[in-house]
Amino acid sequence: MGNVLTQTMIPFHTALERPSPGWCLGTHIAFRNLGTYWAGTEHKTNRYAVVEKHNASSQLGVILWFARWRKYCFYPDPNTLYEETCMREISQFIVEETVARRAAAMKENQDA
Repeated sequence: MGNVLTQTMIPFHTALERPSPGWCLGTHIAFRNLGTYWAGTEHKTNRYAVVEKHNASSQLGVILWFARWRKYCFYPDPNTLYEETCMREISQFIVEETVARRAAAMKENQDA
């Protein structure tokens, strides 16, 4: 008999579904691209709302570019709770979008 933990482990990498531009779906949550304009200013990077998958009006937090760390970061709304699947998918989304942003920035520098 194996260890109970190894029998119930879920792989870290799950496929985030991207059914249409601006949306990315996880198991229980979804990510909505809110664009580059917010707080009355045009920004270089996108802002993403993290919402419940089956209730897009229920926001759980936002993902924004954090310039000092040069990557996207998650800013949870107050009084929100996350289990391991949601945290994994938020982390995976942050990594994917950070990689995409860095690739776009490199291309912009090469084209300039």
